[in-house]
Amino acid sequence: MEESEQFVKAVDQFNNADFFTAHDSFEELWSDCRTDGRDFLQGLVQLSVGMFHLISGNFKGAVSQLSKSVEKLERFTPKFSEIDVFYVVSKVKNLIFEIEDFQKNDESKSLKELITYFIFPIKYQKENHYGDKDN
Repeated sequence: MEESEQFVKAVDQFNNADFFTAHDSFEELWSDCRTDGRDFLQGLVQLSVGMFHLISGNFKGAVSQLSKSVEKLERFTPKFSEIDVFYVVSKVKNLIFEIEDFQKNDESKSLKELITYFIFPIKYQKENHYGDKDN
């Protein structure tokens, strides 16, 4: 999948915590995609929706969408379209664990803390996981 201006814009929207708009942008790319990147884009749509549910306090919806995104994105690890998918999947799995732990009424955490510490950026990866530069 080729990195387009719209894709970069959608990633920026996600990284600026504008998850609703990022969802729309990724979904537009997804609906037009006819390559093997279609499932990757659907994973990013689900990730954005899951994050939007999280910041809205809908934990059940967040876990559902984030879990679906992991299922899609794991097939594209470690890297796809310059995105460090391994990093994203790791962060999402950790976030799902933290949301489920939070739902068990862990009084040591607040929703704000959960969001502050566990919202993460989508990272571009210019090196592979062995430290070698990708060509």
